Amino acid sequence: MLKINLFRNTKQKITSSIFFVIFLIFSLYQIIQVEKKVTQDMFEISTVDLFQITQNNAAIIQKILENNDNYIQKIQKSLHLQNKIEENIKLLITNNIKYAYILYKDKKDKFRFLVDASAPNEKAFINQKFDIDSPLWFKVYKTKKPQLIKHEYLKTLSLSYIVPILKDDSVELLLVIDFSLKKVETINDIINLMKKGIIFILLIILIFSVIFIYQKINYNKVKKSAFIDTLTNVYNRNYLQENQDNFNLKEYAIAVIDIDHFKNVNDMYGHNVGDIILRETAKIISNTIRIDNNDVVIRYGGEEFIMMIHKSQKNQEFILKILNRILKTVEENQFFISPTKCINITVSIGVNLEPNKAQNFTSAFKKADDALYKAKNSGRNNIKVSLIQE
Repeated sequence: MLKINLFRNTKQKITSSIFFVIFLIFSLYQIIQVEKKVTQDMFEISTVDLFQITQNNAAIIQKILENNDNYIQKIQKSLHLQNKIEENIKLLITNNIKYAYILYKDKKDKFRFLVDASAPNEKAFINQKFDIDSPLWFKVYKTKKPQLIKHEYLKTLSLSYIVPILKDDSVELLLVIDFSLKKVETINDIINLMKKGIIFILLIILIFSVIFIYQKINYNKVKKSAFIDTLTNVYNRNYLQENQDNFNLKEYAIAVIDIDHFKNVNDMYGHNVGDIILRETAKIISNTIRIDNNDVVIRYGGEEFIMMIHKSQKNQEFILKILNRILKTVEENQFFISPTKCINITVSIGVNLEPNKAQNFTSAFKKADDALYKAKNSGRNNIKVSLIQE
């Protein structure tokens, strides 16, 4: 019961926070997906004609070279052919297409320039080595199909588009263009702002959740300490007053346990020994309860304890069996009041097996307390059950 009352609101708040965080993460994921979709759509619209023109240009170069046995050697030896191909691929250069060039792969699988349509101050010389940064360059030789390599940045898409030039059904040359496309800046800015906003909210929630949980843990520790009897380590009367209306009386039996002749123990041996007896008795009772079944032990005051025994599907005989076990265990236990001396004590127990037939907890408890009074008047060390008609 204490656990339920202390943590019910905390669990509800944490659950709500978790769902909200999941919603934000899902929203962030959806925004990222929208950004990818917008980028992809923009890319396809912007490049569909460009790719077709590049492939047509590659077909023209292949047509120029088709009567030669060795494309690479022919270009290497013919300055006229180099210039003719360069003039052809220069037509591909635009504001977005920065570079267009022809490559070949040597016997050591190194890529080298044959023709470069770049500006004079950037032009590569023939047979100059070309460093690749992706295995996709080699993939063209296997697939014999154009290959696109993307290098994505914040506001631009930087790409290399590779078109194979075939000879006898094998890749002989590569026509490559390097180009970049600006993203749709307005959409990009909005999406980035939304992503930053959600990430910021997630961070704020995380910080406040950590603070909330830390404070709640400290609060629960303080509150729990106010509900625990420091001597016996069971619940105290404060706990009962706080939670008595939360007990479902249909599910519990109420037992009141009192240590017999406890005043004589205090008078004869002193309050220190009395404290030992209280701790040991509380321990015996606590060892009998079933925590997983929500049984509860409360020190009501002085030498009196209350047990809230969860009935579950068990019958009344089962409840009485638990109480008889407590009665016998206390009676047979040796309570050591010094290393060499022990005493025996007994308890009397009154129980209300059907507290749900009372108007409220106070009335149900009084029935159990009246039964305890009868147990005391019947010689102590026994159990009395409150009758329904009483």
